[in-house]
Order: sequence, then structure tokens, then C-alpha cells
Amino acid sequence: MKINQHLLTITGALALILVLAGCGNQSTKNSSNQMAKDQTVNISTDSEISTLDTAKASDSGSLTPLYQIGEGIYRLGPKSKVENALATSTKVSKDGLKYTFKLRTNDKWNNGQPVVAHDFVYGWRRVVNPKTASGYSYLFEGVKNYSAIQKNKLSPNKLGVSAPNKSTLVVHLSHPVPYFKLLLAFPTFFPQQESAVKKYGSSYGTSSATTAYNGPFELADWNGTSDTWTMKRNPNYWDKQAVKLNKLKFQVVKTPSTGLSLYQQNKLDVVTLSGEEVPSYKNRPEFKKFVGGSTIYLEMNQKRVKALKNVKIRQALSQIINKQSLATQVLRDGSTAPKGFVSTNFFQNPKTGADFASDAYEKSGVAYNQSQAKPRNSGQPASSRLG
Repeated sequence: MKINQHLLTITGALALILVLAGCGNQSTKNSSNQMAKDQTVNISTDSEISTLDTAKASDSGSLTPLYQIGEGIYRLGPKSKVENALATSTKVSKDGLKYTFKLRTNDKWNNGQPVVAHDFVYGWRRVVNPKTASGYSYLFEGVKNYSAIQKNKLSPNKLGVSAPNKSTLVVHLSHPVPYFKLLLAFPTFFPQQESAVKKYGSSYGTSSATTAYNGPFELADWNGTSDTWTMKRNPNYWDKQAVKLNKLKFQVVKTPSTGLSLYQQNKLDVVTLSGEEVPSYKNRPEFKKFVGGSTIYLEMNQKRVKALKNVKIRQALSQIINKQSLATQVLRDGSTAPKGFVSTNFFQNPKTGADFASDAYEKSGVAYNQSQAKPRNSGQPASSRLG
């Protein structure tokens, strides 16, 4: 095994795949720093694809491949910086309520037909239609008439989006949304080809053969339940010269130990390690750490356990958990103690460049404080002691 042709990682597949798709990663090069002849990468993932319908996808197993086979108005670069994808220019009104996008005219669907502004109009209307039951429709909350559409007071055709011509998309908001451009890089906001959705009906998005997409890769060998699938370079992609990989082969691997075994057999080039495996491999040259953007937390069931309605009890449960020790000594998978609900490396203050997680940090809300969590009077039951 050539060390520099493989990669060990302790992050989820999403961040890694985005790196590989954007520009050949060092794992695709040989020791002379030249691109490998076979631009194929074998990758493990812990989740099956549940759907390729951008209006219905809500899990990472589905959203991850959609980032690779689809594309919207924008894409996110380093540090979540918004970059033009299908947009060539954007004009925003002074009150922040109207966005006018000029779109590329050389982007195509996988069937060779051009991607046009109407594809965004159709796709967005389909997402907000209550009949679609989109899990992420709420992200359109700031778009004009969204709320009335959700209450069935207006038709989805009244959503504040229009296409004056094939290369112009106009969006009207009901109120300014400072992060609106960031939303447009999310798969739920990708265009949808109306003819394909209507052609396949309820089968749309259930296999690689019944899905329309316009991104850097084409999907093959996924029948709706497959635990393996392949992505190939899309010859119709507008920016195909920037895509260095020819092929990505995915295999669902449920346990890190199985993935590591396949890696050691040279059957996988990229695997995710568990915290138990990290100490043995963290000093290896092929070990890489990628910081994700998620926060894991406990939500108390206040309806089932009445005591949990007491804010003091909930605070005590939070304070009694040493989050730093949990991250570094128990999980050991690159996790860090949280500063709040907002994860680190998710968004930066546009004025100062500071990580928003640091700006929003409220120490008392996440600190480990054993003495503060202890009951004040050991002779009373916990619910009244902390009340």
C-alpha cells in the first residue's frame, strides 16, 4: 500500500467528498506529486441513499451525493464563502427584498437539455407545496407568500419567485434574510427538471435512472436500495475542466472496524475511523482530520417526565456532564466541547471574521460545574431541591 495514495479520516463523508470533487486531492497523486493515471477513488460511507429527490431529501446519506450530482445558484468555498455556481451575477435591492440572478446558459441536465431559470421556479414551488411534504420547506420561510402557501391560503404558484426569461431568476422576500445566499447553496434550493419529475412520477429520485441532475458527477448503479454506487465525471457539466476525478466508487460500511479492514486490504482509499482506532493511526502520514459543522445535544422530554419541566434540573444535567472529557477521552474522534448550539467553523462574523460560535458563546450555558449541579440540601428530593 502506498501511503500517499490512501487517506484515513475522522470526519463524515460530506466534507471529504466535497474536497475531492472540487480539485484532485493529494490522495489521488503518486509520490512524484503527479496525478495518478487512474483517477478513481474508493470511498466508504455509513449511510444508504434514501432519495435523490432534492425536494424530499433531508438526511446526510441523501444530501451528500446530491451535492455531487447537483448544483444550484451558489456553492460554498473555504470558510463557507459563497461562490457563483450557476449564477454569473446577483443584484440585490437596497431594502434586501428583491434578488435578481443572471444564470449561466451552458449548464445542462444529465439528459443533455439546458438548465434554465424556470427549473428553479418549478423546483422551489414543488418544495413549498404542502402536498410534497418536504422536510426542509421551512427554509423558504423568508420567500414571499411562503407562509400563506403552507396554510393552503395561496397556491404554490404564488411563491415569490419568477423567471422573466431563460437566464434570469427573480426572487422576492417577505423580509430581509441576511443568510439567504448561504441557503441557495443547499440542495433543497437546487433546480428541478419539470419534464423528468412528471415523467417518472412517484418513481422520481428512487434510482439513478429516474433522476435528473446537473452537477459535476453522474450517478450510476443505484437502484434505490443499493449499498454501492458509482459517480462518473459529467461531460455536460459547465465547469467540467475543474473536475479532476474520473470516478468515485462508494460502498456502505456500517462499522468503522469493517471499513478499516477493507482499507488495509486496499479495497478502500478513504475510511472514517472510530475514536477507539484514532490513537493507533493518528501519527500515520495518511491520517487526516477534517472539522465538520454539526452539534450533538440531548433534548429533554418534558411531556413524559414532569420533573424535566424544571429549568434548574435541566441546567444541573447539563452542568454535571464534563463535555471536554467526553470529547477528548471518551469519543476521541476529533470532537470538541461545544460553545453552544452553533458549531465551530459554521459561520464567521462578516465584520470581524470571528467564528460565530465564539461570538455567541455563553459559558454558563455549556460549562461543566459539578458543585453548581449538586443539590443544595441532600435531605430533599431532587425536583424540589433544584426548584
